[in-house]
Amino acid sequence: MRSAAIAAALGALALGGLVATGCGDGGGTAGGPGTGNLTITYIPEPGVGARTATLACPATGSDQRVACEEIESLSSAFDPVPGDTACTEIYGGPEQITLSGTWAGEPVDTTLTRTNGCEIDRYEALAPVLLPLVGGPGGG
Repeated sequence: MRSAAIAAALGALALGGLVATGCGDGGGTAGGPGTGNLTITYIPEPGVGARTATLACPATGSDQRVACEEIESLSSAFDPVPGDTACTEIYGGPEQITLSGTWAGEPVDTTLTRTNGCEIDRYEALAPVLLPLVGGPGGG
């Protein structure tokens, strides 16, 4: 998952749609803050086709550049909710966003859901950034 240093450099993303390739300049593997190569998969509900996009940061396209900056500012969204955290038992829907790849030189492998209050917070932090990249609904 991630270390505390990665958490400080990361944000959260997800949601899929059409494949958004070619948005990076290859600098996403450098490993510094604001660099990464993420595969974003959005599943609106079970049985409905997933949408996938790739985001490479730093990016050259304006939408992708904004997404890279937003992810950088959302440092805690990649981190899983600690097991001892009290979360409201509220169900927000079946949507899932899976992120895999690297960010700031560290591996990323996380799933954002809407299964309780804590998970909804993580999902909604990243959804407005990620969904436009995959052609998903706007917002969280």
